[in-house]
This record gives sequence, structure tokens and C-alpha cells, in this order.
Amino acid sequence: MNLLIDKWIPIQQSGLQEKISLGQLLCGEKEGELCLPRDDMELACLQLIIAITQVLFTPNDKKALAQRINNPLCDADYIDGCKGKKDWFDLNHSETPFMQFRGVKAKEPTGMEKLMAGVADGTNKAFVNPQGLVVGLCSGCAAIALYNMAYNVPSMGGGFKSGMRGSTPITVMIKGESLRKTIGLNLLTRESLETELPWYQGTLAQKPNYVDPISANAKITASQIGLVRGLLWQPAHFELCPANSSGKCSCCGEETALHSGFNKEKFNYTVEGVWPHPLSARMFVTKKGLKEEKFPSFTTTQPTWVHLAKLVAEADKGKEGYSAVPVIRQLKRFGSKRLDFVVGGYRNNQATVLERRHELFSLANGWQTHSNLVDEVVALGQFYKQALRKALFFFDKGIKDKFAGSGVDLTDKYDAIYYQSTEAPLHELLATLKFSEPSEQMEAFRNVLKICVIDLFNQATAPYRQEPKMLKALAASRRLLHNKYLKELEIQQGGTNE
Repeated sequence: MNLLIDKWIPIQQSGLQEKISLGQLLCGEKEGELCLPRDDMELACLQLIIAITQVLFTPNDKKALAQRINNPLCDADYIDGCKGKKDWFDLNHSETPFMQFRGVKAKEPTGMEKLMAGVADGTNKAFVNPQGLVVGLCSGCAAIALYNMAYNVPSMGGGFKSGMRGSTPITVMIKGESLRKTIGLNLLTRESLETELPWYQGTLAQKPNYVDPISANAKITASQIGLVRGLLWQPAHFELCPANSSGKCSCCGEETALHSGFNKEKFNYTVEGVWPHPLSARMFVTKKGLKEEKFPSFTTTQPTWVHLAKLVAEADKGKEGYSAVPVIRQLKRFGSKRLDFVVGGYRNNQATVLERRHELFSLANGWQTHSNLVDEVVALGQFYKQALRKALFFFDKGIKDKFAGSGVDLTDKYDAIYYQSTEAPLHELLATLKFSEPSEQMEAFRNVLKICVIDLFNQATAPYRQEPKMLKALAASRRLLHNKYLKELEIQQGGTNE
């Protein structure tokens, strides 16, 4: 199965599902929306398509990118872009199979469920994912799973390397009016690449590391990794077992030959520095005069919107800061109006996947020149959450020499409820905000948050109002909430709410 020739991309149009080839998609012969049962596999499929398109069909400049977004590739350009590269994308190539290494030594094959994030994780997996959930994968889904493991999923632990962006990075992709336009919007031009990767021109001749392998225990700097290697990097030594059995693919459901296992072995190397991936934001901290960069990831149960500022805005606060996703930074330079984008990733505990994330966000026109407002909206949401948390904390603990607490810890529970309650109004604000004249809408949003905090505090403490021992804690914590925490926020934000 060759990703440049065969039909492996699952789409749905007018209720009908089929698989199409990359050429059919990019050249406009077929259109539809990606369609897989798992949202993370859909995101990985889109990410893989973007990576291949970026590597083979990089537009020169803004004009060429606009042409690519608005018009399909012609067949001749598709054939020309694939010339000399087809072996890189052959899943069963005798020497350089896609995202694999030949001759991997293993005592026995590993089941395909290990390539599907979260299926085989945890000691209680049998209660969540029944046995046999992933019996086998078709070649297309196996290719997507291999790419997902290489870029988005935690390493398998025990000495296996994480991907180019570390463990469970946040991936961001701009969303267009159609699948083909979405792909175009997530391509960097050669001009942009020369800014994001100053070593871009000098590394054009590189091949993927599974085609031109690195040596064991090699030490590589990020600036030695070009576009091709950066987007087609396999951190682990995997080799699929041949697709000998026939059946229904455990992911897409297609009746075909299935891969039922793969071999894996440890392989050690070191990449020093951070490679600037086109679909990832970067954060930095400065310690002892040295700047350390890393990619944002979902490390807590906080919702995705908490990370928004890091994804679309720029900030340098001296000792720390962040830079936006390169494809969003490019779109900002090119003067796009509205911004719709998908945010996805996993939350993990070491090698175990705890949660999947897949969300769509929209920013109204004006975000290009006022993206700092996104940071203000996120901060506002966090400030009001903290006001609720502090009031509930003092309801629980009390204040020494002033009043005894109730001994009831409600903080974490109501953090989660607050986030759920405020997510919809936050989405609506960002999608409709008049970025050049935001004061009226921001004031209304502050009022929404204030009312939410008061309502949730009352809801949280209602069961304890009839407990005489808790009345003092309740009254004191309520006063703190209204007269101190919320009042301080009104003064800090310039609000006028009573």
C-alpha cells in the first residue's frame, strides 16, 4: 500500500463513505470530510496528509499558497511532486517501509492495540476497553496509527523514545471550508519556512530517518533536522507484521487484509534543542541566562481554552513567554479575517493516556492585530475561577484565630463545574468579539463570570446552611467572596458591576 497512489483516506459525503487517494483529494477529483470512528485517528490522518503535502508540494509564496487553497493541483504537478519520493510512502517496501525499519528484532510480535492510543493503557483497561477491540488494522489505518504514535502519543516507556515534540504535544490545525482547503491553509510557504527554519535551504536534500537512518546513540541538534525529517520522523524502531489475515479493520471497518501485530525494539539517540514544528506553539523560560523551549501539552484537567493564548498570540515576559503556531502566525501576516482552528492532543501520565482532546475554536475578525485580547479573556476566566476556589477553600479550612472551617473540601469539584459552566460563553465571546472595540462585550463577559461564581458558591454551600457549626464559616467565606475577591477583580479589571 502506497500513500501516494492507493486509496487510504476515509471520507464521507452526503452520507456515503469511501476511501480515496491523496491524488484524488489534492487534484479535486473527490471531496468530503474525514470519517473515522475515533476522533484522534481523524486528527492524525489530517496531520499526516498535511505533512505529506507540505513535504512534496511546498508553495513558494503567498500568491502560490492562495492558488493552492482556492484551486486543486493539476495532475502534472501532482506527478512531478511525487517523482523520486514514492518509495518513502510505501508501507510494505522491502527496504524502507513507511515509518518503519526492516530487521527489527523482537521475541514476539506486539498486538496492534498498542498502536491505538489508550486502548491497552492502565490496569483497569478490561473494564473500559474489552479484549479484542483492536484485532487488526488495514494498511491505511496502520499507516495513520504509526504516524500518530510517532508524533502525538506518549512513548511506550521502558527506553522507547518520545516523538519530535516530546510527549503528548498540543496540535493545532486551521480549519477551512473543505478538507482540501484545510490542507492548504496548514501549509507553510518557502518564504515562511526560511523564517521558521533558518536552516531550511541547507537541508532540502534530507530524507526521512526511516529511509536514511541515524546511528545508534547519535547526538543531533534540532538545527540539523530539515523539513522532510522533521515532518517524517520515526522515533521508535517498529516493523509491521505482514497483512496475512483477512477480516474487518478494527478502526475503519473495511473488509480487507489486516496487520495483526508489529515488532518493536529500543533504539537510543538524542536530539538537542527544539525543532519548530509548523503545527505547534512553543513556550520558553529563561534560567540562568539560558532559554529553554518546549511545546504546550495537556498536563492537567484544565480545559483546552486555558491554552489558547499560547497557541495564537505572542508574548515575551522576560523570563518566560510563548510564540504562536507557525501556520497561524503565517495566516496573521497574510491578513486573514476570521480564524477557525482545531486543537487536539492527549493528556497522559507517563506512558498511559488519560484523556483525548479534540475541539474547534473560532476567533472573530480583528484577532490578527489584537491577539493579546485572547490572553486577557483566558486570564479573566482564570481569575474568576480562582475567586471561587479561594472562597471555597476558606469555607473548608477557615482562618486561624478568626473562624473554624467546615472541613468540607469542594475546591476541585467546583473547579471542574466552573469550567463546564463558562466554556460556552467563552467560545461565544471569542467567536463574536469586536477586537477593535471590545469593552462592552468584555464587561458583559465579566458579569457572566461573576454571576456564575456566585451561583456556584451558593450551590456548593447550600447543603451546609442548616448546620450550626458551619454557619460562621459559610458567612465569612461568602463575605470574602463578595467584598474581597470579586471586588478586587472589579477594581483590577476596571469593572463597574455592583
